[in-house]
Amino acid sequence: MQKKALLINPPTGIYAREDRCQNSASEQALNILRPPISLMYIASNLEKKNVKCKIVDYPVERKNWGDFKKDLNSFNPDFFIINTSTTTIDNDIKACKIAKKIRSSIVTIARGTYFSANNNDITTLKKFKYLDIIIRGETEFIMNEILEKKLENIKGITFRKENKIIKTKKRKPIIVERLPLPARHLIKNELYSRIDTDEPMAIIETARGCPYKCIYCLGPKVYGTRVRKRSVESIIKEISVCVNKFQINNFHFKSETFTINKEWVKKLCLEILKKKMNIKWACNSRVDTLNEKTILLMKQSGCWGVSFGVESGNQETLNKIKKGTTLKQVEKTISLCRKYEIKAYTFFIIGFPWENKKMINDTIKFSKKIKSDFAEFYFPHPFEGTELEMIVKEYGLYEESIKNKNPEMKPSFRTKYLSKKELIKLRNKAVISFYFRPSYIFRTLTKLKSFKELRNYIKEGLKILVRT
Repeated sequence: MQKKALLINPPTGIYAREDRCQNSASEQALNILRPPISLMYIASNLEKKNVKCKIVDYPVERKNWGDFKKDLNSFNPDFFIINTSTTTIDNDIKACKIAKKIRSSIVTIARGTYFSANNNDITTLKKFKYLDIIIRGETEFIMNEILEKKLENIKGITFRKENKIIKTKKRKPIIVERLPLPARHLIKNELYSRIDTDEPMAIIETARGCPYKCIYCLGPKVYGTRVRKRSVESIIKEISVCVNKFQINNFHFKSETFTINKEWVKKLCLEILKKKMNIKWACNSRVDTLNEKTILLMKQSGCWGVSFGVESGNQETLNKIKKGTTLKQVEKTISLCRKYEIKAYTFFIIGFPWENKKMINDTIKFSKKIKSDFAEFYFPHPFEGTELEMIVKEYGLYEESIKNKNPEMKPSFRTKYLSKKELIKLRNKAVISFYFRPSYIFRTLTKLKSFKELRNYIKEGLKILVRT
C-alpha cells in the first residue's frame, strides 16, 4: 500500500519558520509571506519514493485546528511532519497529540531551527511524549532514509525508542546542487506574493552557508560557514519551470548573502539576459558586497529589490555585533540602489545589551538619512548557542522566560540602560517616524506604477498604525 505524508505549518500563527528567521510575520511593518520551502523539498524527495504527500500551510490558508483534524481523517497519513519555530513550538507540538489520537501508528516528526541549538531536541522529546522524531540541521533528504533505514543508522536525528531518547551523530552539509525542484504543485502559489503588486512570487534557493560572524545570527549554526552555491544552470532550469508550468514570473533568490560572489552573480544575470527570460527578482545582500557595475547588471536582468541587514546606525554597535560594515558603506550602497531604481529593504536591530537611548536614536535617524524604500526594526534575540546569548548572560539580563518570547518582534530582555517598555516605545517611534514622514510619503507616491500598488501601500500603512 502506498505510504502517505502530511507536511504542515501548524495553525498557530503566521511566523517565519525557515532558517534563521523566527519572527511573527503579522507583527512586521511589512507582512511578507514566504512559502514553506523546506517542506516542499522534503515532499519532492518523498514523492520520488512513491510517497503520496500533502502540504498545508494552515495560517496562510486561514485554516484552523478543526480543518487540521478533517485533513488527518480524510488523508490518513503514515507520517506527519511539522515545521516549527522557537516561538510557536509549545503550541505546534500539540498537533502531534491530535494526530496520535486519530491514528496511533502515525510517525510524528518535527523540524526547525530551534533544534540546531544545544540540547533543545532532547528536552523537547522529554516534554512532548507524542513526538517521535526530531530532524536536526538540513532536513531535505533525511525523510527518505527514515523510510528505509533503522533510525540508529541515520545521522542528524533525535528519536524516542521505548523509554530512551537517542541522538545520532551530526549530519554533513548537503550538496545544494543535489536539491530537487521543490514541490510547488502541492502548495497554493498564489498566496505567496510580492507585497507591492500582489503577483505570485516563488523562492529559489541559490546557496547556503555564511562566513560572517554576526553575534546574533543562527545562519552559520544551521548551514555552516562555508558558502555552497548552486550552479547557474540549475537555477535557470528552475526559473524556467516556474515560468512555464506555474506562470510565476517573480522570484526571491534565497541565500544568506546572494551577492557574496560577484562573478557568480554576473554569470547568472548574463544568462537571464541571454535567454530573454523577462522576469523580476529580489535578493538578500550586504552593503560591502556590491558595487555599481554589479548593481547595474542586476537591474538589467530584472532585479527590483534588495534586502540589506544594516542592523544599526551607530558604528560602535556595528563593531560590537561583528557586522564588519561601516555606515559609509551603507550610505554608498543604498545610494546606488536609488540611482538604478532598485528598491532597498533595510533591516535594523535595536536594544543590544549595551545600547542606551542615544545609540538607538542614532539608528532611527540613520534609517531616515539613507532614504531606503522600506525599513523594519527588530529587537535582538539571544538564540541559544549564539555569542549574543553569552553576552546577555554576562550583563545579567537573561531570563528563563526568554525562550517563550516572540523573537525579534518583542524585547526578550532589557538593555543595561533601558527597560522593555522603553524599547517598545523606541521601536514604535522608529516605525512611525520612518513611514509617516512627509518626505517618505511623497517619494513613495511618485514611484508608484499602478493603483494596485497604491492600494497595497495604504493597506500596509493602516496595519502599521494599528500595530503601533
